[in-house]
Amino acid sequence: MSVMTLYLVPCLIACAVGNAAIEGVTLYLQSWTASVSAFGERIGNTYDTNIYYIVSELMYYSRIVLIPLWTVLCLWVTVRIFVRREIKFPVDTLMKASDRILNDELDFKVECPTDNELGRLCGSFEEMRRDLYDSNYSLWKALEERKRLNSAFSHDLRTPITVLSGYTELLSQCSGKLSPEKQAEIMTKITAQVDRLKSYTEKMSGVNKLEDIIPDVKPVRFGELCRHISESGGLLCADKFRFAFSGDGDRLIYTDSELIMEVFLNLAANALHYTRTFVDCRAELSEDSLSIVLTDDGPGFSEDAMRKAWKPFYRDESDEDKTHFGLGLYICWLLCRKLGGNIIIDNAPDGGGMVTACVNITQ
Repeated sequence: MSVMTLYLVPCLIACAVGNAAIEGVTLYLQSWTASVSAFGERIGNTYDTNIYYIVSELMYYSRIVLIPLWTVLCLWVTVRIFVRREIKFPVDTLMKASDRILNDELDFKVECPTDNELGRLCGSFEEMRRDLYDSNYSLWKALEERKRLNSAFSHDLRTPITVLSGYTELLSQCSGKLSPEKQAEIMTKITAQVDRLKSYTEKMSGVNKLEDIIPDVKPVRFGELCRHISESGGLLCADKFRFAFSGDGDRLIYTDSELIMEVFLNLAANALHYTRTFVDCRAELSEDSLSIVLTDDGPGFSEDAMRKAWKPFYRDESDEDKTHFGLGLYICWLLCRKLGGNIIIDNAPDGGGMVTACVNITQ
């Protein structure tokens, strides 16, 4: 049934009832005046007869005028109600919604209770608004993810560059004092750092977000990995770095050593940022996992930091260093998850922060 029918049916009923009432009243008055006029003629009252005749004629013509007038009035009222309820409200809703969309406001809902063509149009408009909102939200998320990826990449470049700077500074300070064999050894280490940095750069440039990183699992000797950790930590932290490991150095472990080094360097840089005198690191090998534990003697983690420090862009309110990205622990957490492990943020028994990175080392 059309919506207009719901308004026309009461209108027709009101017209019929009103017209019948007008017809009945005027006919009754016309009949009454006719009988009174006839009675006046019988008694010879000509004046009253003429008056009742005029009244009778007036009732006749009133019926002719009032019936169509009442019909027009009913139709006019019906149209006004129909327009106000079924047209004006949906049109106003659409106009307000279009204005908000033109002003880039999409966080609202187009609601229209009318169940007609305009109401369905409002429903279609709401679907369009929702699609625009989802599209803009997806675009915003992509931009935020790209921003986070770029920030993480910039963050990760700083530590390897610091290591390389340490090697070059050592060469410049000891120029002419080093044997050719020692110079060749240092150049080999510089080349290894450059190759690792190049490989990591290529790996990062091929992803659209951090979660897309795919570990390149290869066998590596535990002792060789510990040597890289010890050398890089010494160059990064200088005499503040202390390293120890437990486990069979000749054992082959299966992991992505480049990502392991990224985790270690991020943890070491974070510990160096807060430490007072030392950065303690130990690597522990178990049956199916590798744990790298870094401890410092700084202020340690607050209760809030122990819950949230691994989240991206987290910065402690007491940290006055505005150049701190708040990405180091997040990158470590993400890479450890990629390597089948996790990180544990805690405070050392003697004070200071302690972060443990665990990864899987089985095939």
